[in-house]
Amino acid sequence: MILFALALATFAIAAEAGCDYGPSLSGKGVGGTKLKQITTSSLSNPQWMGGRSFAQNVKLCKESCNSNPKCNGLQFSPTSWDHQECFLMTGTPYNRAGWRSEMKSCNANRACNIGPKLSGKGIGGKKLRQITTSSLSHPEWMKGRTFYQNVAICKEECTANPSCTGIQYSPKYWEHQECFLMDGAPYSRAGWTSEVFSCGLTSKCSYDNYQSGKGFSGKVLRQITTKSISHPEWMGGRSFNENVDICKKDCMLNPDC
Repeated sequence: MILFALALATFAIAAEAGCDYGPSLSGKGVGGTKLKQITTSSLSNPQWMGGRSFAQNVKLCKESCNSNPKCNGLQFSPTSWDHQECFLMTGTPYNRAGWRSEMKSCNANRACNIGPKLSGKGIGGKKLRQITTSSLSHPEWMKGRTFYQNVAICKEECTANPSCTGIQYSPKYWEHQECFLMDGAPYSRAGWTSEVFSCGLTSKCSYDNYQSGKGFSGKVLRQITTKSISHPEWMGGRSFNENVDICKKDCMLNPDC
């Protein structure tokens, strides 16, 4: 079977394995092989921080460890150092004066079917998070991303949060558009739009090397425009590589693909 075809009202998205860190282990390092080193703060060489804050770099350490199955935890250099470092490590904790470590524990991957869009509906329950998708007077709230990129973040974060049952979008006549991650059920709400998430667990798949001059026979399951010169709107505001990634994720989630 082939993943090719036709834009549908619903689609699926998978989150990386959800990982937790902690508790913080004072006076401990993590042994094994060093996979990566990231400067989290620096007094004399702030350019080493990549223009990010300490908290953003610590988050980057954890995201990098999440995406590497060999990474078992993080060790952080002593606070007495002029510059702070985090190290992605493969081993287990051991005594190391002045150092601090956090070990990683992960759950299975979570996959969600999303949609279709429900016009005139909100989603009740608790607001888990609010993200500005577009704003006329405060474009900085969009963090330098497009509307489509922020909507994608809304969906990715709902997929990664086991408590999130769906997303509600504020009315289009608002000066700035918002998406809200919610944990309840749909209800009537004039001017609002919502998408309900139905989630379960999935496994990861790998893809073989690119084969030039080859197609697939069988039934078309879905079609996604990865690139268009004359109709860029068909790309959904995403780049070619982002759309190829969506193709692969959808194929992973469909046992017939």
